[in-house]
Amino acid sequence: MKFGFIITLLILSFISTSVSACDENEIMNVHETDNEMNNAMLTANNSLPTFIDRFKKPQEGDSNFALKVMVLDEYGVEHFWVTDITITKNEYQGYISNEPRTVKAVTNGQKVTFDSDIVTDWSYDHKGIKQGAFTLKVLIKNMPKEQADYYKKVVGWL
Repeated sequence: MKFGFIITLLILSFISTSVSACDENEIMNVHETDNEMNNAMLTANNSLPTFIDRFKKPQEGDSNFALKVMVLDEYGVEHFWVTDITITKNEYQGYISNEPRTVKAVTNGQKVTFDSDIVTDWSYDHKGIKQGAFTLKVLIKNMPKEQADYYKKVVGWL
């Protein structure tokens, strides 16, 4: 079965606590026609104004703001968390936070400039509890219970 895109779980840059039980650059393949994942990405993109408002006016206890972006090149499609974000009226900038496994168009740590069309998720922590992270919620549903419980604990959902 051919997988249309790769969703990357970058727990190390996604969460402020250290991770030792799972690969910090773990990837999970998701078929491009997975309705639940596509709906999660659409929900994230449509709710991007909520993220932007919170990013511009963070509350006490907010941290680890990140956007997930889709990168497409001749090698395939891959989704990356982008951190150290800046937002202007017309564009976003930040740094790719994990190693590419499929695409060659970006590298870990590379500064990227992009628009909202390629944003497929967003997240931030509020007092240790992950907010947003729509694609992670879908991925967790499809994990073995022990692995799902681990991620839920790490992101503050348990």
